[in-house]
Amino acid sequence: MSAQSARRCGWSSHLAFDAAITPNLRRWVTGDDGSLTARLVAASERFRVAQLLQRPLRPLADEWQVLGQHDRVPALTREVLLICDDIPAVFAHTVVRLRHARRDWPFLRGLGARPLGGRLFIDPAVTRDPFQFARLLPHHPLRQALQRVLPAMAPLPMLPARRSVFRRGDGVMLVTEVFLPDLLARPAPGTKAIALPMFRRTTDRGPAMTHTTQTKEVTR
Repeated sequence: MSAQSARRCGWSSHLAFDAAITPNLRRWVTGDDGSLTARLVAASERFRVAQLLQRPLRPLADEWQVLGQHDRVPALTREVLLICDDIPAVFAHTVVRLRHARRDWPFLRGLGARPLGGRLFIDPAVTRDPFQFARLLPHHPLRQALQRVLPAMAPLPMLPARRSVFRRGDGVMLVTEVFLPDLLARPAPGTKAIALPMFRRTTDRGPAMTHTTQTKEVTR
């Protein structure tokens, strides 16, 4: 990986400029006004969660130390798509140490296709660390996981992402959210946008690419 690619994929306390990140998309990524799930529900007529997997897997190279592990032993891994009006909007990836999952996050076992945010933001014992941001290139492991489910995402040169650590007792949970092209046009809270969607509704073969239009934004 080149030095430029390493910087572009690295996690940082701020989201660096990228011409592909429109002002509307930046508001989605950097917004810190509570649950992302609640914001997506408010911005869509139909919202649902599609669970892709939930099982012990080795955490990524940039995850295991965040969890407080001494090596890359398996951690409980959960991946879902957050879908607005039948269009995938966010790919979410969650990792928790196995003993923490049993002790501090017991609801994970039966969560299924219900949103994680619906549990985290109603529990007064849960705290969240500040966000870290990254621009993920196609070779990043999270992009590879996403592309196995949504192959149409493979040609996109960059997708913005953020991650944060949630804490409950001694338990640590790392949640990463990758923001998909639907949110280029879907108005973020406080914004009106006029644009055609980049993706048609999902079918059995997954989302199909369509043409992109320029977005006109008006901040309330």
